[in-house]
Amino acid sequence: MSRLEFIRNKRYLHGVLALAVANVVYFLLLVTAGAVENTSLMIQWGALYIREGELSGGLYRLVTSMFMHFDIYHLGSNLLMLMAAGDILEEQLGSLKMLSVYFAGGLAGNIATVLWCRLLEKSVVSAGASGAVFALIGVLCCMVLKQQRQIPGIRRERIFLMVFLMLYSGVANAGINMAAHIGGFLSGMLLGCFFT
Repeated sequence: MSRLEFIRNKRYLHGVLALAVANVVYFLLLVTAGAVENTSLMIQWGALYIREGELSGGLYRLVTSMFMHFDIYHLGSNLLMLMAAGDILEEQLGSLKMLSVYFAGGLAGNIATVLWCRLLEKSVVSAGASGAVFALIGVLCCMVLKQQRQIPGIRRERIFLMVFLMLYSGVANAGINMAAHIGGFLSGMLLGCFFT
């Protein structure tokens, strides 16, 4: 099959596109408002705000913060992983399941962040899609481990390298929210057990 035939036969993936558009539109709104790299304005626009271990400003932040990013590099890296992992996952499971993984993983990552900050009585402002994206990777990892058949476009070595690089970047960079990464990834692994 030629590359052109593959592109013609490829199913149009609405879920990944919708998530990418939502993240980009929210980022453009933040840029227009001057909120990018401005912590107090990010809080006003819905970033996860934990003050001395307590979630502040309302539960809606558990959702809005998973579509917010502090700068273009933050947005770009999460979109890259969303397109790579989400594309494969949506092809395998369909749009509805892929979207449910994104939202469940984002919520799990943010709840893990709240619990971690409560344990340490920390104050944190957090935003980003990484918990949700890690959930997508967690499902893929579970599928690769459990399924006997080969998943097109993904091998064990590739998924493990992806997980290692993302975890390493979190450890190497003090500004990364590792609680969100781990919470999202574990929720994805759990959902992957059901989906497979």
